[in-house]
Amino acid sequence: MNNYGHLKSKIGECRVLGIDYGDKRIGTAISDIGWIIASPLKVLDNHGAYKKLFQIISEYEIGVIVVGMPISLNGENIGMQATKVKKFISKLEELLVENQRSIDLVVWDERLSSKAAHRVLLECDTSSSYKRNNIDKIAASFILQGFIDRIRYYGASF
Repeated sequence: MNNYGHLKSKIGECRVLGIDYGDKRIGTAISDIGWIIASPLKVLDNHGAYKKLFQIISEYEIGVIVVGMPISLNGENIGMQATKVKKFISKLEELLVENQRSIDLVVWDERLSSKAAHRVLLECDTSSSYKRNNIDKIAASFILQGFIDRIRYYGASF
């Protein structure tokens, strides 16, 4: 169980960046300063994504990054995609240290976030091209909202 109790003190001081990592695209979402709501932000091409992420970090004064981890329904984070996400997280941690960024990095269970995003887009009766271009950032907002709700309303030990 991780204890992120110190994160609650950051509410009102910084924003949180949510990330839904994919092989081709990375979905991003951002919180408001009060950590109440997560909003879809951008979909980044995986190529050159770290530079773009650091631009977002600077522009929005990010203090916490939440990265979705693909966890199986039985609770294990093993598998090819989980391995890729772990590699992405390691590189991001390394770059944060190199760039002297004091940003908390949280790994968050992303189970069913993509399915929820698909369901929302289906219910909104959007075009297939709109779905394809926006699904990743909507999934990132589901990941981020889950984290925000947990910190704000249910405590920080998980």
